[in-house]
Parts: sequence; C-alpha cells; structure tokens
Amino acid sequence: HEEGPFRSPARTRTHIANAPTTTMFARSLTLALALAAPAAAYTKKDREDAIKWITEEKGFPHLAAFDKMTPKMLKTVMTNYLNLVSPDALEFLTPLDLEVIWTATSAANNCEICLSFHAGALLGAEKPADEVATMAAGGVPKDPKMARLVMAAKYVLAHKGILLEREKLHLSSMGFSAEELVEVTFAVGQMAGLNLLYVHLISEGVAIETFLKGAGPFKDTVYADELKKAEL
Repeated sequence: HEEGPFRSPARTRTHIANAPTTTMFARSLTLALALAAPAAAYTKKDREDAIKWITEEKGFPHLAAFDKMTPKMLKTVMTNYLNLVSPDALEFLTPLDLEVIWTATSAANNCEICLSFHAGALLGAEKPADEVATMAAGGVPKDPKMARLVMAAKYVLAHKGILLEREKLHLSSMGFSAEELVEVTFAVGQMAGLNLLYVHLISEGVAIETFLKGAGPFKDTVYADELKKAEL
C-alpha cells in the first residue's frame, strides 16, 4: 500500500529500473503498428482472387455476405474459421462439438446467417432434424452429448464468460472439467464475434441465400412460401 503520492524507495527503484524496458517496448510496438498500417485500396482482381480462394480452393458457397468484406478481411475471417474447425485445433472439442456450440450461440444472439449455416452443418452431419430445430429455436436437445454443450454455451453467454459457482457444479455433473470449459468459452466468444459481424451485415441489407433459409429459424414461417416454390 502506498501512502499519498510517494512510493517507498524499493518501489521507486523497481519503477525506475523497469521504465526503460517499458518505454522501449512501447516505442517498438508503436513503430510496428505504424509500419503495419494497411493501405485502404484494393483492386477488383484482389476481390475476385479472395472469392475464388474461398469458393474453389476451400469449397465454400459464395455468400452475399462475403462481398461486403474487403478481400484481406474475408481471407482472415475464413482462415480463422478453418483453423478452428481443423481436427486437432482443440484438446477437448471436436469440429462437430463446435457446430453444436455455435448453433446454440447463434440462436441466443439471433444471428440468422450463422445460425442457418451451423444448423445446416449439423443436418449435414445427420443429426436429427427435430433436435437441430430445437437448438435453432434456442432450446436444449434431448441428446445428452449435445445437451451438455448447449447448456455450457448458454451459461458462458449468460454472464459473458463468468460462471457462477453453482453453474460450475452443475456443469461438472455433466462431465465438464475446468479446462474443457475454457475451450467452450473460447468457442462461444469466437462465434459471438462472428454473430456481431453477420448481424451487422444483415442490417446493411445483405441477402440470405435460399439454402440457408431452409435450415434457419424462419423456414416454416417467414420463408415457407419461398421455400415451397424453390422445391417446384
């Protein structure tokens, strides 16, 4: 504890000793940031190459949302996503576990693009349609393995990463270790950031593809007529 504006001699010596190192680090960081400042301009070919990379090389459909991102941003966003869903990205969570967590997170944040995409991924992995629909509506599925992941995601979201003691005890009864919950928190946070991005893009008028509408939360209401016509 320091009284008034004065440090103890020992604290003062430590502060002075650390000051040059701190100042040097700050200067180095400032210089690095200045040198790394990106140019705002990009060419039509840059955008075409980025779209080609994600669709032809990585196998993703061309979403309208991609056209609202700069080429560098698009490649960064999708590279981060692909890194996360690689088989050895995490110790506890598998790519399919992540799809469950991301469906639950996107449902809670009401991000239609992300929710439709990840619900569709679960359907593609042959998860029961009624269970996926339950998650898309913000519910908890009956399947115990998926239910535990959904509950953990909901708790992480409820207090923005903080887990209350009784919540930790409840999740522990489902087999969660502290380390696995760290991975769940990371996964939820990653998707929450993407939800923010894609909801913003929706608010800016980005169209939602028909194949996404068919897996999303409004398939039986808002898009019912459109999807019936698409089947004809």
